[in-house]
Amino acid sequence: MPNLIKRIKRHLYNFFIGEKIIKFGHPIDILDGNRVWLISDMHFNHRNILKWSRPEFRNVQEMNRRLISNWNHHVGKNDRVFCLGDFGDQRFMRKLNGKITLAKGNHDHRQWNRQFVVKYKDMKFLFIHDPDYQMTNWFDGDWIIHGHTHNNTPFIDIGRKRVNVSVEVINFTPITMEHLYQLLKESPNYRENRPLL
Repeated sequence: MPNLIKRIKRHLYNFFIGEKIIKFGHPIDILDGNRVWLISDMHFNHRNILKWSRPEFRNVQEMNRRLISNWNHHVGKNDRVFCLGDFGDQRFMRKLNGKITLAKGNHDHRQWNRQFVVKYKDMKFLFIHDPDYQMTNWFDGDWIIHGHTHNNTPFIDIGRKRVNVSVEVINFTPITMEHLYQLLKESPNYRENRPLL
């Protein structure tokens, strides 16, 4: 009986809510950009990340608490979140709001998809963990949305048409597809890259 209830709930979600947010196909169509979120490189429970790029945290527990709090403060239970790699400890998925779609990062051991081609309004995006040219040179769309580089590359790199959604450059908080879209539409007015959100 619990499995039947689960299947009914999933069907109702997909019919009434899910199809109004996103349509999985190739490419994926985002229908409601205010309910689709982007983030990368949480590294839940990774102690070494504190030394590499997060000196503001005293310990890994403090970092985990802030990531969870920021995520759940913004993301609704039925929203979609694209996590672009290096999620970290999988047990934290149960503590986070939203339906999570993961791209495989270099610290991830599970076999998720490595990339997603996504359309939103009049733009086409590649969602991927590592923006290295060898992995992205085939893409003929508008912008590459990625993680992996932490705070070593800017949030918006105008010349390369890349957006870095590593948590260090987006204030440890997911960003909506709509907000990002609006920033990218304004990007021709920028004189230089935007280092942070």
